[in-house]
Amino acid sequence: MSAGWFAVWPLALLLLAAVSSALWYGLGRKDRYRLDVLALIASGAAVMSLVDAAYGYLEEGVFMDLSWSAVLLGVVLVVFTVVLWVLVLLLKDMFK
Repeated sequence: MSAGWFAVWPLALLLLAAVSSALWYGLGRKDRYRLDVLALIASGAAVMSLVDAAYGYLEEGVFMDLSWSAVLLGVVLVVFTVVLWVLVLLLKDMFK
């Protein structure tokens, strides 16, 4: 099922990047949770996914399909991003 210009997983990563950036700026830059790292990882992943979606649109004419696998991919990417962020926090505490 094609949904035209509706992008599922790039939007999930963009939302995570926006929320983490807003929290980072709102809480101050001296936060102990390193929200700057989460914002950086999420922003980089969002840019990569938008480039991938743009190439998919140029090749197939569909920006993104709204299917169960696309939604699941968005969830997996957000979870993986948060796991990477938690690993950074754990490594930071180990070497302190």
